[in-house]
Amino acid sequence: MDDIFENDLFRSLPQAADLRLYIEEGRPTSHFLTALLSNDLMATLGRADHPNRRAIEDYCLWLRSYAPAACYGSRDAVAEWIERGGMRGPN
Repeated sequence: MDDIFENDLFRSLPQAADLRLYIEEGRPTSHFLTALLSNDLMATLGRADHPNRRAIEDYCLWLRSYAPAACYGSRDAVAEWIERGGMRGPN
């Protein structure tokens, strides 16, 4: 699954490195990414700095096209993804 990160769209995301750690290892991430992954539009916009605000559509496109469906969509999905340790699972 490493190839999901090997594309220009992912590389263009301002917080690509943090997003990768969240997806691979289930690491908690920034308030902005947590809101985005939780499908909380108001919090996403409220927490986004200028580069992230400009990239929201790209984040959504990348998530829908490449990310495991279980890692985003609601607060519960994000909490469960972190608890399970991401794609790598428990250590």
